[in-house]
Amino acid sequence: MSDDTIIDLTAERNRRAEPDPEFIRHDDYGRPLYTFLLNYEMNGGRWQTQVWAYDQADAEARVAAMRESLTVLGKAFSCVPA
Repeated sequence: MSDDTIIDLTAERNRRAEPDPEFIRHDDYGRPLYTFLLNYEMNGGRWQTQVWAYDQADAEARVAAMRESLTVLGKAFSCVPA
């Protein structure tokens, strides 16, 4: 490393504070969405799923909406790549 190399410590800290790339995607307006993990109990077991949300408050609002209106659409059989 040469003496003239400048490291932006704030940028480095911010980069490390972000989730890995596979846990971030962007909406149609370029705003980041993050993966939030959800936990629930059923029949004596603990289960997990995930939801994409903008932040903690948005994730909690999505869970509240699920409590009111979540339904099963059917079994998934395959995924067609885009």
